[in-house]
Order: sequence, then structure tokens, then C-alpha cells
Amino acid sequence: MTRPGIRLLLAIGLGLPVVAMAFAYPSLRDGLRGAGGGAGAGTVEAVPFERVVVDDGMAGDVKLVGDIDGDGHKDLVVGGGSAEKLAWYRHPDWSRTTVATPTVEFTTDGSIADVDADGDLDIVVPDGDGPDNLLWFENPRPGGDPADGASWRRWVIGSVGGWGKDVHPADYDGDGRLDIATRSHHALMIFFQTAPGDWERVEFPHGDLGNEGLAHGDVDGDGLVDLVVRGAWIRNPGAAAARDGGAWVRYPIGEADADFKALVADVDGDGRAEVIFASSENTADVDRWTVGDEGPAGPWVKHTVMAGLERGHTLQAGDMDLDGDTDLVVAQMHTAATPRILVLLNADGRAGRWLVQVVGAEGLHNGVVADMDEDGDLDIFGANWTGHPPVRLWINRLDERT
Repeated sequence: MTRPGIRLLLAIGLGLPVVAMAFAYPSLRDGLRGAGGGAGAGTVEAVPFERVVVDDGMAGDVKLVGDIDGDGHKDLVVGGGSAEKLAWYRHPDWSRTTVATPTVEFTTDGSIADVDADGDLDIVVPDGDGPDNLLWFENPRPGGDPADGASWRRWVIGSVGGWGKDVHPADYDGDGRLDIATRSHHALMIFFQTAPGDWERVEFPHGDLGNEGLAHGDVDGDGLVDLVVRGAWIRNPGAAAARDGGAWVRYPIGEADADFKALVADVDGDGRAEVIFASSENTADVDRWTVGDEGPAGPWVKHTVMAGLERGHTLQAGDMDLDGDTDLVVAQMHTAATPRILVLLNADGRAGRWLVQVVGAEGLHNGVVADMDEDGDLDIFGANWTGHPPVRLWINRLDERT
């Protein structure tokens, strides 16, 4: 019996041509023998996914996951143009509450975070390219009901100076308040929350940023949150110095497309952060960069995970097959020639050999990996960009094996 969501597997090696070992899966019990038969070869099974439509009339550039109503379950947030608005969907029946209508368009991407430190999750999104276009919407909890859309309050963080993209909240200066890193087409900035509800915009003079793309994480292991831009990482000096854009030091990693997706993760399991780059709008390799002998301030080493991926506007990491290592999820937008949703399985556990599972062929933009049904495995959530419904989930059914 063929299970929903299982399409095909391809074996690929780092820096090697794709091996055309494609297998249809008549049953979940059938596995794929690792290519080459050498070290790390073994049996890897496809991850079973079930496609679920959450809203067949909705899409949007913003796709987020978090517990909005405080019931202990993960909810969904989607936002886009004026016809789609900004809305959240309550787990598990996915009843929809409209939060706000954009002035222009809620754009790529946004974030869920407790902006005002009151114990609930708020929504941070950019809206178009006008003034005062980085916004946060205050969750009416704990005193109110987030299912009452009119009770969400709209607050201005500041002006991005163009279309806002790539929203990354963190406490960058270590003062206990949440700050927001974001970017426009031409500029990188952090809005530091200097007091509750007061924001200071600090712009970074750090060279070629590309057109879009940003990631954050502790790249050098010093406990501070750094930033990743096109082909480089920028070291956070910490404390009050973090509010001086010139105090952040840029270190090269390697080439990256001008329109990039980036991710900070430990994929090979050595305890050190790696940086993964893909192209969000063009065609480029999915490359994994690891720290060299001189540390993160020195030369980095490139490992190509997948060659020539077109419009890979989703880049996520997690243990998709529950084998104890970190896999990757990449997906192409619906405008790609072959708009696939892919799980890249870390076949040897050390990121030396990868297997590609095609989960779907309808495209995905800014997809999110999270355990939506709380069964201990990771699912995939998302939609294509604004104006191209539906909103979908791919529910991981590994739990059914037991």
C-alpha cells in the first residue's frame, strides 16, 4: 500500500553527482540502502507524511508557529495582503481569528515572541515599505481572549527604510528585553528595546548584504547571539557595545547567493555551529559551512549538501526521522520549474551522506518545521506566498509505526 506524502528518494553524496537511485515505496517497511556501500551505509526509511489543508482560501508571506492562546498546544499564524490579512488558527480545529489588516502587505517574514514580557506570545511583522512599517501586535492575554481579533493592539517598533524582511528577535544586548533584528533590501539593523515599548534603531555598516536573507545564532560559542548575512557572520560584542553597530565584527564564511536563506545549526553533531546557505529566489547549491582549524574567525570549509536547488525559500533543520541526528528541510517556491518540498535525511549522522525524500510537488514559501500534533515527531507547515493558497500541514506519521 502506498502511503500519502511519500514520493521518491534520491541518494546524493557531498560534492558528487546525484546518484539516480530512485525507489518507489510500496510499504513503510521497505528501506533504501545507502549509496556506495561504504562507511555510513545503512538502511534508511522514508518518513511518512499526511497532507492536511488548514485553509483552502488563505496564503501569505508570513507563516509562524506558537502557542497563542496559552492552552499548551501550538497554533498557526499566517499573514499576507489586504485580502488575506493577519490571522491565527487555533489548534486542533484550526478555527481562524483575524488579527489585523495590512496597510500594504505583511511581508517576508515575521516572528512570534513575548515582546512585552507578560508571559504570552505576540506577533512581530513588517508591513510594506512605508514609514513605521515594523510592527508588533500585542496578544490580549493574560487578561483577554486572543480569539477576539479586535482586542489585539497594534504597536510600531520603527521604520525599516524599505520592504522589511527576515525578522529575528533575541536579547542581543543581554539586558533582559527582547530586541528585533531585521533588514531591508539595502540595510541591516537591530531595534533595541531600551525600555518597555521604547525602541532604538541601530544600523550596521557591514558591506554586501545581498538582497534578502538573515539568520541568527551563537556562531562562536560565546553565549551571545550573532548574525549571519550574505557569505559572512557578524560577531556580537555583547552588553552595551551591542548597541554600537560599528562594534560588531564581520568574518567571512564563503560564497552565498544575493537572495539567500541561511540557518545556524549543528548538523554534523560535533558540538559546533555550522552555517547553511541556499538561494531563496535563484538557483544555487545548498551548502553547509563548517568551522576550520583556526576557529570561526578563520577560514570555513564548504560541504555541498545538494547541488543546483532553484528558489529554495524554505530552509529548516530538525530530526525528521527520529534517528538522533539533524536533518534538513528545504522547499522550492511554486514558481520554480519543479516546486518540490524535500526532506534531506542525514543518512550517516555526520552530514557526510544525504538522502532526499520528495514530500510534495506543489511548492512552499517560508515553511516551518514543528511538532504540530505533539506526538514526538516533526511536521511541516506553510503555504505559497501571498495570493496562492492553500495553507497546509504535512503531518509526520512516524508515530503510527509503533
